[in-house]
Amino acid sequence: MNPFLSKEVANEHIRDLREAARGARVRAEEQSPTRERFDHLSVRPFAERDIDAIRDLAALDSKPVPTGGVLVAEQAGKLIAALPLDGSEALADPFKPTTDAIALLRLRARQLQREKSAHGIAWTRFHMPRGRLAA
Repeated sequence: MNPFLSKEVANEHIRDLREAARGARVRAEEQSPTRERFDHLSVRPFAERDIDAIRDLAALDSKPVPTGGVLVAEQAGKLIAALPLDGSEALADPFKPTTDAIALLRLRARQLQREKSAHGIAWTRFHMPRGRLAA
């Protein structure tokens, strides 16, 4: 076989393989459940308006209501997970896929802990008020 022709055939084959791989990658991204799970997911510090939702999560997950600092994961306006910053177990809605949300909460907690260590920032602004929880 002609060496020039052989090289052209090989290059064409490589181009076809790259095109097929690119198409498969795009299809996989379109069908990815992770992409849907993270649509409109926000990780943020606890706000006072979240007290009832955190109580509901604790009841659903059969865990105690946290009393210290808390980070929450919110999706479509509803809390799906909460992570106490005192090292307690995360609270999660057992009827939703929350594994990735909890992983994001843990990542954010580690980032905040590093910032706290570096700057000496206290967690006070993230603490749940104790008086309202007892009610």
